[in-house]
Amino acid sequence: DVRRTAQRYGMLQSGSVLLGLSGGADSMSLLHVLLSLREEFGFTLEAAHVNHGLRGAESDADEAFVRRMCAQYGVPLHVLHTDVAKEAAKSGEGLEECGRRIRYAYFDTLIDGEIATAHTADDNAETVLLHLARGTGLAGLCGIAPVRGKLIRPLLYCTREAVEAYCEKEHIPYVTDSTNLTDDYTRNRVRRHIMPQLRALNPSVTDAITRCTRTLRAENDFLQSEADALLRRAELPFGFDAEVLQGAHPALRERAVQMFLSERMHAFPQKSHVQSVSALLDTGGAVQTEKGVTVCVYGGVLYADRLPREAWTARIENGEAALPFGSAKIQIFDAKSIQKIHKEDLANCLCCDTIHGDLFFRSRMAGDSMTRVNSFCRKPMKKLFSEQRVPAPYRMDVPILTDGTRILWAQGVGCDAAFAVTAQSEKIMRIQIIREET
Repeated sequence: DVRRTAQRYGMLQSGSVLLGLSGGADSMSLLHVLLSLREEFGFTLEAAHVNHGLRGAESDADEAFVRRMCAQYGVPLHVLHTDVAKEAAKSGEGLEECGRRIRYAYFDTLIDGEIATAHTADDNAETVLLHLARGTGLAGLCGIAPVRGKLIRPLLYCTREAVEAYCEKEHIPYVTDSTNLTDDYTRNRVRRHIMPQLRALNPSVTDAITRCTRTLRAENDFLQSEADALLRRAELPFGFDAEVLQGAHPALRERAVQMFLSERMHAFPQKSHVQSVSALLDTGGAVQTEKGVTVCVYGGVLYADRLPREAWTARIENGEAALPFGSAKIQIFDAKSIQKIHKEDLANCLCCDTIHGDLFFRSRMAGDSMTRVNSFCRKPMKKLFSEQRVPAPYRMDVPILTDGTRILWAQGVGCDAAFAVTAQSEKIMRIQIIREET
């Protein structure tokens, strides 16, 4: 089962694997299996153990057991001692949540390859029930993912019963965490009381939940890709087209909003905030979400509000300029190469024949104005920014190319009509803006 799971999900391919080793039946059986697959898949194996300091002498005995077994198998071992109770009291987290965060953060510092954990099909079933009880959406009903970034779960489609049978068959020793035999933790109550009742209804309930999560994961992945495509279709230079998002199916619309918020907060947003922002697409206005992020819908644009950037300038050296939010690249070539320029890039091309003096980029200033190509009147930049739907807090982000007295080009607006490329142009300048901030 582990070999098949690894091949199906592309596990054990990085060349190095770190196993989270508690010393229990699940992790000890996975250690045994990984050792047997090490040569076939061509990876190095190390282990990591976290002594949470929650069970006194028993925690120390587990650590000693893990040290002894790793020495016996010749597996390098990393050990972290931590006081989870103290850290949880400080952070306001539950013990389980805090312990999980500390473990994964520690594992992540040890390896650039894969991190293997010994989650089983039973762990997955319990997770689904916990999520269901808390009112989860489709993503929560997908349970534990076989692969998530560096994390891999090779035992995810093996039951706990099968794991313990394997340990007995192969004479693999393991320790038992005494807290697993109590109702002190929510997961234990699900494991000890709810799962037995479900097995009374269906002895194969773990397999049934596993099949269900596989199906839901595929459907969730499809919906996620559709929501991502929707968000990209709605993308504007400094926000997203609220009308495009508003017209989408509610399921895709909320997913797109969730992705938008996740990108801004670098965290998974609360459901209530996703719904509040989704409602803004219909009404306009602003709402504050987590992490101090204020989301606005004004002028048909969805964006994360912030303080405007201070005035700035950026000199051009060797065809490049360092901007406050990224960089700019300038290329100059013969007009004969015009056919090599994509039509969409022409708005960012200028005729060099009429350009004199030193060029540099800057933010907008009072009194700035331009005459757009094919336009018969000069307009203030404020008006042009409004036409381009640039939210007010982001207008200082728009790079403007100038020679000190004239505006030649502005991102999103294009070049001033006086510098437009024509059939008579001999030299052409192309401007590319590379943004590094969201």
